[in-house]
Amino acid sequence: MRAGQIYLIVALGLLGISYIKERQKTKEALKATLKIFYTIIPVLVFVFVLMGLIQAYVSRETIAYILGQKSGFLGILYAEIVGCIALFMPPAVFPFGGYLLKNGASYGSIAGFIFTAILIGITTLPLEFKLLGKRFTIFRNIFTFVLAFFIALLMEVVLR
Repeated sequence: MRAGQIYLIVALGLLGISYIKERQKTKEALKATLKIFYTIIPVLVFVFVLMGLIQAYVSRETIAYILGQKSGFLGILYAEIVGCIALFMPPAVFPFGGYLLKNGASYGSIAGFIFTAILIGITTLPLEFKLLGKRFTIFRNIFTFVLAFFIALLMEVVLR
């Protein structure tokens, strides 16, 4: 059995237990779940379309050349820069990272992309400036970028 099927069976079992125990709370939880689901689905569809377009127009060799093991430090930097400007929600980052990995990207590049895509967001900068201040936000993003680079290098060495 695949992991997704196991998760689905467990989720349905827990849902059944919850429904038997407290019907009203279960209905409220399902409504909240549907709201989240409708928020995430368009993003996932966008990522899957993007992966299809990349597969159609960018060869595996190109991905391996830019983000593969032979690209070294630059591959990780490229991946981190793309991660910084990517407008992905965290649930969409992992399928895209898996796609890149299957097409020749190195572990370090994937780690750099995932870290920066989740931890550094261009779209959240104005809110972060407003709530946390410009100085803190800029320092946090630079520190995160540098730290993600070193963690990605470490992952590249460990997983090679």
